[in-house]
Amino acid sequence: MTKIAVLGEVLLDLMTTGVRLGGAPAAEAWYCAQMGAQSYLVSAFGKGEHGQRMQRELKDKHFALNYIMQMENAFTGEAHVHFDETGRLSYRFTEDVAWDHLSMTSALEDLAHCVNGVIFGTLAQRAEETRQTIYSFLDKTSPQTVRLLDLHLKKPYYNTEILDQSFARATAAKINQREIPIVARWLGKEDMGVEETVKHLFAKYPSLCCLAVTRGEDGSLLFDRQHVYECGGFYADQGPNPSGCAEVFCAVLCLGLINGVDLQTINEEANRAACCVCNEPDLMAVLSDEVMDTLQKTNII
Repeated sequence: MTKIAVLGEVLLDLMTTGVRLGGAPAAEAWYCAQMGAQSYLVSAFGKGEHGQRMQRELKDKHFALNYIMQMENAFTGEAHVHFDETGRLSYRFTEDVAWDHLSMTSALEDLAHCVNGVIFGTLAQRAEETRQTIYSFLDKTSPQTVRLLDLHLKKPYYNTEILDQSFARATAAKINQREIPIVARWLGKEDMGVEETVKHLFAKYPSLCCLAVTRGEDGSLLFDRQHVYECGGFYADQGPNPSGCAEVFCAVLCLGLINGVDLQTINEEANRAACCVCNEPDLMAVLSDEVMDTLQKTNII
């Protein structure tokens, strides 16, 4: 069975409509598991009422709890979620919570040695302790492991060091088109477009084999070092669950790369799966039988 570790934050989204289990890594682990992988969320939650709720939510969704630590001396992560007039999400994250204090253990070392893929982001690297644990985990994986960087460039939780160290360890990366100008400025070329930015990233980081640029309702572009593969969106507008779209896209991308599927097929199926969840209210939605059948027929899963 394919084994995928997803490193980073698990938290409770505090919304006007209620509380839900959240965190991009948690959602990515959820979708990888739905697609038949043995997925391991590497994260932490804390004490108190929210910690108890987190534990219930994780158990209800059948998460493997082997590497989700409960810390008695830290609070559970929270995100205050706001929708603007256009439906775009914004988040305000609580500081110094359990997932900021992930430490490397012998069990995590063993996991790093045996996984086929790792998904990691930038938000979880805001604290030094977790950042170094993520780097140590990535450094202990085999050269054949797919290491997928999912950028989440939310101020003030990224800097030059985080971007450089993350890209240097990644074999693939997903970038939202709104993040391209930020990456271009970091590379010292403010006027670069998508293709030129991708070209510079490939030149700077030899381990990178694939870069995905997601474009919301307009689909996505997948690049290797020789070609670009384009897929338009399968839906007319960005639904109320755009974050779910991004996370399921990452899961399909990671599994497709692990299984050696061509990038055009990965691109189309990642967009199709994103379409499936874009109008679902839950960040961790259930994929339709149609999507699952197509993923199987294309050998992504």
